[in-house]
Amino acid sequence: MKKIKILKITFVSWVLIIILSAAWLVFLLLNNIHVVLTNIWFLFVLIIACLSFVLSSFFIYQIIIDVKIEIKKAKEIEKNIRDMYQYDKLADPPLMYT
Repeated sequence: MKKIKILKITFVSWVLIIILSAAWLVFLLLNNIHVVLTNIWFLFVLIIACLSFVLSSFFIYQIIIDVKIEIKKAKEIEKNIRDMYQYDKLADPPLMYT
């Protein structure tokens, strides 16, 4: 259970970083549109920043999918163990006359 809480905190922090990065890129683009259009280097840096933002968002999405799959597998294993325990109880009930 502690691992899930750590994963939730990590996920929330990554989402906040993504929101901050997006807001920063929009702020730079809107306030320096004339510089971006006149200077090719600033345009190149902006394109690199947008590309890195998209890639980081994609990789975070992949990490989330992997974590969901791991959690699903763990729940399936727990369910199988619980089912096996119930089967053992039904197949070999405790003796009343001992």
